[in-house]
Amino acid sequence: MKKHLLWITIFAVLCLICAAALFFMNKSGGRTAVVAVDGKAVRTLDLSEDCETDIPLENGEFNHISVKGGRVAVTDASCPDRLCVRRGYIRDGVPIVCLPHRLTVEVRGGRGGVDAVTGR
Repeated sequence: MKKHLLWITIFAVLCLICAAALFFMNKSGGRTAVVAVDGKAVRTLDLSEDCETDIPLENGEFNHISVKGGRVAVTDASCPDRLCVRRGYIRDGVPIVCLPHRLTVEVRGGRGGVDAVTGR
């Protein structure tokens, strides 16, 4: 009986250690928004800190990017269609794209998610 109790205790302690490790890994996951122009990263923004920044482009054009509450958005742009502004805030998933300026904003890091689920 003592042998079973010892194994149960060891198993419970290992489970607690694994759960604590997963909790702290997700907490300090460091989610960032990577801003790229022409496929080259020009700025990396920490989503844990609210901030605003301008991405200057050729001919005086720009994209204004805001980070608020762990989300990121293009809040102003000098492009003609402004579809990137209408996209709104994103937390993860599909990136924000501004085709006229060849700019993308992609959220990286943090919790890994499931891209798709298939069933039988």
